[in-house]
Amino acid sequence: YPHDGSDQTDATDPSTARTSRAATCFNPNLMMMMRARFAASAAALLLCFVDPTRAGQGDDPLVFGQTFMAGSLNATEGSEAWALTSHGIAEKLFTVNEAGDIVGQVADSVSRVDDNTWDVTLKDGYMFSDGTPVTAERVAAALEELNAANPAAQSSLGALTATASDDLDPLTVRIESAQPTHIMDSVLAEWAFPVYYVNDDGEFVFTGPYAVAHFEEGDHMDLIPNEFYIEEADRPNIEIKKFADGDALAEALQAGMVDVAFHLPIDTLPAIREEDGVHTKSFEVGYSYMMIHNLCRPQMEDVRVREAIDLALSRNELSQALQGGRGTRSFFPDNTPFFSDPAGDANDEDAERAAELLDEAGWILDPASGKRTNAEGEALAVKLVAYPHRPGLGIMQPRIAETLEDLGISVESVLTGDDWSETQEIIDGEDFDLLMWAQHTLPAGDPGWFLNAFFRTDGGKNMGCFASSDVDGMLDELSTIEDPQGRVEASNALQARLMEEVPISNLVTPDWHVGLSERVRDYKPWGSDYYVIRSDLHRQDIQEGTQPQQQQEEGEEASNEDERFYSIWGT
Repeated sequence: YPHDGSDQTDATDPSTARTSRAATCFNPNLMMMMRARFAASAAALLLCFVDPTRAGQGDDPLVFGQTFMAGSLNATEGSEAWALTSHGIAEKLFTVNEAGDIVGQVADSVSRVDDNTWDVTLKDGYMFSDGTPVTAERVAAALEELNAANPAAQSSLGALTATASDDLDPLTVRIESAQPTHIMDSVLAEWAFPVYYVNDDGEFVFTGPYAVAHFEEGDHMDLIPNEFYIEEADRPNIEIKKFADGDALAEALQAGMVDVAFHLPIDTLPAIREEDGVHTKSFEVGYSYMMIHNLCRPQMEDVRVREAIDLALSRNELSQALQGGRGTRSFFPDNTPFFSDPAGDANDEDAERAAELLDEAGWILDPASGKRTNAEGEALAVKLVAYPHRPGLGIMQPRIAETLEDLGISVESVLTGDDWSETQEIIDGEDFDLLMWAQHTLPAGDPGWFLNAFFRTDGGKNMGCFASSDVDGMLDELSTIEDPQGRVEASNALQARLMEEVPISNLVTPDWHVGLSERVRDYKPWGSDYYVIRSDLHRQDIQEGTQPQQQQEEGEEASNEDERFYSIWGT
């Protein structure tokens, strides 16, 4: 499913059998040449971009078990860029560090020429994972292609042109955008702008601390340190193993099959904490669990119906069902400056006002049936859709359905399967009234991307047909504000306006739970699931002890207490 910190395109086949190939060859079906790269990829992708016989390949790899994995290495497709960054394969020109600061990654600096034009200076000597130099020409080509191919790369800037010319420094890329911005470093830290180039064999090549040695779609990915990245010799090999759901991942952790289980359902934690040599760490993430209202459906077009649904829900009860997190209407977590929830905890729900709004909208409750109908006798009914990749959504879904049924609304609940294409078909066909969704709302430390993508009339993630000239104008104004406090105030004003329109009901900022083997008990999660595999993973930090798929030696003891982390990232 998607990984832009939201949820969308990992159509994988977990039944694919594991095979091996010589490390000096590749499957020519992996990636088509540049003009044909959007063709369907082979069901099993086998890559050998790098030679696994070099430094570190003989070590026992760290095994990261996850319920999501990139579906391909094509950074222009869907949310693959998010997943590839999370896997430690891709980088961007700028990034957000653990402290929440925007810092250069492939870029050294950025300077403004005017409101729509910026010059980005690249770091000198930076390399792709095959040893190819990172040049202004290659970066410019990637930025233009991403912007043209992926709507998420248009959310903050609109259309853009990126150029490298003789008139500029050899390490300078000039970016000209249709929409102005005063925070280009933050925009280029957005997940949709990874740095890559496509080699002569049609393969995407990146700059991150890890390179792909073997990739079997839907099953696993073998990574080795990028030999052209600083401190390459200090990094361990890694295997990413995909699991169908959080319960399967929890079982694998208990069986000693994985070192890092990212992330675990709350109801699996008691049993896991009974295991020797297994640790858990819990953290409030930068994600929001929310519910998208589909304004293309006749009954949802009336703002009074949307507001009634929003008011009927108890966020506190939902967070209690999740056994963690914070119920809130704010789209941004409470440990960030962009948190804004005027209602607060004291006004968590108002079922009485919700019923009044439905009456005003013409949906009258029949005491005999307990259902609401309009003047034509039509029942007020909604289709409530959730997907399983975020276990918390499935936990909340029946509680939301029960609340709406108590209000007199008939509810059809749909929990889609593991294949993301089922959920995507529902989204594309607008076949929902309420869509439960998980979204990292501050992946670049600024609210601009999320607000533009989800609420601009032509936003790339506007899945509910929301259109407001007022909101579009406020978004335009936000793009011109450089002062941090001014951006906070503009963001708060936008949230207040959106709470009036209710295109999306934000529900909970959740807690997530990561399981760790004794080998990596000191692993610290941060950045939610955006930076799972990072450059700071070093061999010397791996503890001696149980290896994956082995039993702990008799007599060894290990702590399994839960640890918690908080920061601007929610970690």
